Amino acid sequence: MDLVSLEIERLREFRQTPVLRKFLRQLIGEKMILQDKIRKKNQSEESKKQEKQKRRTDANKKRSQKNRRNWNYIKSIAKNYDTGKSVTELRTEFSKFKKGLESDIQDVIWRNPSP
Repeated sequence: MDLVSLEIERLREFRQTPVLRKFLRQLIGEKMILQDKIRKKNQSEESKKQEKQKRRTDANKKRSQKNRRNWNYIKSIAKNYDTGKSVTELRTEFSKFKKGLESDIQDVIWRNPSP
């Protein structure tokens, strides 16, 4: 790892060209990968479990926020527009709309859920 750091410092002395900047970015990325591998090798089993649990918790939190945001969006459409569909049917139509498939709901409604 010291070789990579030494090489990065030497390259900083040269004139900054696009090729040099790209090469520096690659070297810095390589250095970060090596540091991450060393850090993971030195971790204990307990800290690995904690890190994995933290990653799962963060993923669940993000997923929950996204689902809450989508449901609020769909409920506002159901409240503000008379589509003749239930909230669950609107959810199905919303997933079709996100996939780019044909939907019974107009595009204007999806773009602006408040009238």
